[in-house]
Amino acid sequence: MEYLYMEPIGLTDLEVLEVGTQACPPDMSFGPCVRDMYILHCVHSGYGTYTAGGRTETIGPGGLFLVLPDTVHAYRADPAEPWHYSWFGFAGTMAPRLVGQAGFAAPLPVRLPDPALPVEPLFRSVMSMRDQPAKELQLTGLLYRILGMLAEPDEGPPLSADAGHHVRKAISFMNARYADRLELEDMAEHVGLDAKYLCRLFRQRLSLSPYRYLTDLRMAKACRLLRRQLLCIAEISRSVGYQDPLHFSRMFKRTIGLSPTAYREKARRESTHDQEDGRQEQPADSSLR
Repeated sequence: MEYLYMEPIGLTDLEVLEVGTQACPPDMSFGPCVRDMYILHCVHSGYGTYTAGGRTETIGPGGLFLVLPDTVHAYRADPAEPWHYSWFGFAGTMAPRLVGQAGFAAPLPVRLPDPALPVEPLFRSVMSMRDQPAKELQLTGLLYRILGMLAEPDEGPPLSADAGHHVRKAISFMNARYADRLELEDMAEHVGLDAKYLCRLFRQRLSLSPYRYLTDLRMAKACRLLRRQLLCIAEISRSVGYQDPLHFSRMFKRTIGLSPTAYREKARRESTHDQEDGRQEQPADSSLR
């Protein structure tokens, strides 16, 4: 195992506290325990399991898993093909928002391999920076780059070029705070306008109310979480700003036209069908694995 601890340099938004890499022996385990920082792992080769929030996921090459602060977790290397991974340990006031935008959701913050997002080589470079000048800043910049590559685009109705400064500012606020209990007065206060005037601007610019925009945004986020098949309905409800799962289910069906359970099942069937089509298109004598 190689690791490097950083000297704090006073960054408050995001600061790397440690980096490391390890080729684990078979069945090597860590936890159950808690840590006081975020720790983002990327698997270079081999396999292992990650457990958090009462759930377990098997992760292989290119997969990522995130340890959340003060959350019980455990991970174990595969007995036959143990994994080799690298990691960033970090903290900061922007960390919760950045990891959320990067697609990591409790209770099991995992991202499976995505060939379109080649972040694994960036993790391989962490230890090469140990002797670089200002390595703390360089590693923090590298972490920003990784999280930026993983970040999913904001969802919701598209904005026209003439949406207006105050409307865009309100929408940025909703994109950052959609999981909280938001009232129209909160949005208006953030942009420095009267609530009724903000509503009028939304209707003029987007032909919908701020409340409808927020609902559409939350439903788009919920659809993404349902397609990932990781969280139960109640967990998704709370993740998109609804403390009452029944109210969330009613709003989802009213907006999307299906219940959350029906939408999830439809997405699962479509995913299975796409995978079967992909297998059928492969040549029978292909030597690629």
